[in-house]
Amino acid sequence: MPGYAKSDAEAKERLLAYCDKIDLDPAWISDSKWDTTIRIARQKEYGWDEAENTIDSDKTEIAGAKAKEARQAKLDGDASNLMNTILATPALNNTPAHRMLVQCAAAYVGGIRTNLGYGSKMTRAAYATVRGQWTQISQQAGGGVYTAFVSHDPQDKAALGKIWVGDTLAVRGVQGNLLVRIGGMRFNMHVDITD
Repeated sequence: MPGYAKSDAEAKERLLAYCDKIDLDPAWISDSKWDTTIRIARQKEYGWDEAENTIDSDKTEIAGAKAKEARQAKLDGDASNLMNTILATPALNNTPAHRMLVQCAAAYVGGIRTNLGYGSKMTRAAYATVRGQWTQISQQAGGGVYTAFVSHDPQDKAALGKIWVGDTLAVRGVQGNLLVRIGGMRFNMHVDITD
């Protein structure tokens, strides 16, 4: 008989760890599918093995070519035509905020992590400029697939006790966050602040 979870909390903890192990962001799994997977993990006749197989199937479906094509088609059909508007706006084209949005869009199409990191560190002044650009971009996005633009003031993550990056040895210092929903999925762009 396969091993199984004795509680929903136990199932959730182990299945989240499994998602991390196979590099699947659980945010991509719908609430209804996640609830079903929890129930599978709790059933004696199915248990952990079948629950993990279900997550493997979800990952294959999310990463599949047809799913990526459908997400790309959703971006291509953006009612606000946001990306082309940005390209045609010299004050926004190829700015850090634009590059961050492009990175989030690529993560959406690819079905990869929803928590992203911007590759370059910024000063507080540069980050303030990016926040202004983020707001300008959000004003162009009405009625499209890009929604819920939010920018947060920099926070000292170490001082807040949020120093570790996931299960890694990497540490965080002062960090700003820019958020956007793309096709209903929330993406969070972390920006390291140098001063």
